[in-house]
Amino acid sequence: MANVKLEMTKEQYETLVEAVFLGTWMVNSTKMELDEAFEDVRELVLSKYKEANLEDRISYQEQIGVHDLDVDYESKLLDTYVEEYDEFSFWDKLVEKLAQKEMTELYGTLDGEMTEEQMEKRLEIEERIGRKLEETGVTRLSFDNE
Repeated sequence: MANVKLEMTKEQYETLVEAVFLGTWMVNSTKMELDEAFEDVRELVLSKYKEANLEDRISYQEQIGVHDLDVDYESKLLDTYVEEYDEFSFWDKLVEKLAQKEMTELYGTLDGEMTEEQMEKRLEIEERIGRKLEETGVTRLSFDNE
């Protein structure tokens, strides 16, 4: 197997470290067992930290044999990127699920591809729900008590 060599600036390496950390976090955050392929790449990238003079952000944890980000640096990345992503995806998924519920009420369970009319209706519903949520947030959501 051929090896790939990369040359990059310190700034590019920092960006790579952040991208690898965030990608690995996303892949492994919901799993009981870590995805070893992602962990191996993460370890490889972080192991070059001394070449980029990033001792203030990355260190080698000798007792467990892995490289890790500084806790404050890790928290900053999670706060900056993951919270923004979670916020956006929450609203996006909420609109999608509410539209799906309404479509099921209108058309029954949809198996297979939607018709053009159904796709237009779904877009209309998503736009209406999206506008409503932008105006009111979740304060006007209600559930029927059965």
